[in-house]
Amino acid sequence: MQFPPPPATPPDHPELVALLRRMGESVGINDDSVFENDKFVGFFQSFRPDGRGLDGVFENLNVGQQLEQRLANLFDIAGDDRRPQGGRDAFFLVRSPQPIDPVVVESKAADWTDRMIQLAEELGNDDAASRLRGIEKHRVLEGIPPKHPKEDHHKTQLLKTFQDLVENFVTQVDVQDPFAEALRAPYYFISCDAGVRDHLMWPLYMDHVRVEEPFEPYFDLWSHGVKFRIYQEQQVDWYMPRLS
Repeated sequence: MQFPPPPATPPDHPELVALLRRMGESVGINDDSVFENDKFVGFFQSFRPDGRGLDGVFENLNVGQQLEQRLANLFDIAGDDRRPQGGRDAFFLVRSPQPIDPVVVESKAADWTDRMIQLAEELGNDDAASRLRGIEKHRVLEGIPPKHPKEDHHKTQLLKTFQDLVENFVTQVDVQDPFAEALRAPYYFISCDAGVRDHLMWPLYMDHVRVEEPFEPYFDLWSHGVKFRIYQEQQVDWYMPRLS
């Protein structure tokens, strides 16, 4: 006999309970299932294309207004989620990116990695900081980027640093409330991109580290459809979309 799973337990934090209930109510969930793990994966997709319905969800957080402003910018950049051939995007994609100069791409890429070095140093992650300082070139290309290798032995150490350390920097920030932990999964599944997630969530971290926001240049590049790939130890390739 298969028994039903035990009921979800509310977190021991009244303000987080209230936030999860507001999130649930905004998508028509009015029971304790809002406390289940990963209940809100895909949450933000429910408000495509314009973000209407999110108003007030984060209003009781100290940084609620900043979070809402960044989300409004996200919805504006991504626009309609309807695919040209029918159906809808499962994630936020920039289907009609504005043109960007390759010189600007290179500059923003260098700015991003410089800021990430500062964040690594602030967090005491000397290995990651050293690896990032070893980047000598940001190469700007055009077209569809190839996939990163899946097998660990085919990956460069620089790629492993990004995937294993850089993408998890924010989890090392000592945030004094549980909101960041609860929101990280729904924010990640906006685009399955840690850099996008961390830019949108930065207001939750900004008062706990003494660095300029590291993720803004990355988000700017993402908003123009630019993606990075790493196949060498001292070089990052940035792929601009080929615009017709």
